[in-house]
Amino acid sequence: MKTLLINNFSPYILNIVKLLNDIDSDWTCFDCESLSAMNYDYLILLKEFDNVILSGRQQNSKLINKINSCIVRACLVLDKPLLGICYGGQILALTLGCTLKKMEKIRDIVEINLLKPTKLLPNYKKVEMFESHSYCVSKLSKSFILLGSSNNCENELFCLKDKPLFGTQFHPERSGKPGIHFIENFLKI
Repeated sequence: MKTLLINNFSPYILNIVKLLNDIDSDWTCFDCESLSAMNYDYLILLKEFDNVILSGRQQNSKLINKINSCIVRACLVLDKPLLGICYGGQILALTLGCTLKKMEKIRDIVEINLLKPTKLLPNYKKVEMFESHSYCVSKLSKSFILLGSSNNCENELFCLKDKPLFGTQFHPERSGKPGIHFIENFLKI
């Protein structure tokens, strides 16, 4: 399995890289500015990969939004598994008709209640994950299934109903053993 990691300049990108290396994953990383400069056809690019991970980000950027939305749409067309982490989950949601809202900044471990069974966290009913964000997905469109919720954010973990596209508000790459299981299970889809 070969993974495409999109670096949206998250402060935690090195945590994702370390995790992918630790689980001996075959992966390639592109940052959004490089992708923009290369003027890629994302449908062609994604055919080289089995799945995609969209990282978080620190600063708002129209260019990053545009590129990530194109990648989300290409994954949808090609039926490629996609994991959007924090901002990556937010842009997945926005691209496919959901809404965001500003919230008080959170940077902490939160308890997430798993509302439906998921391949990403089998045998878990609750899980503690690290979060760092000041926006959250406020309303999911009818094409999504809510998988997990917390006191901080109603839509912590979600997926598209008929496609393997998943979004999180949390950072599995900073969440210890449950986060490792989460990423490992995503890579098996």
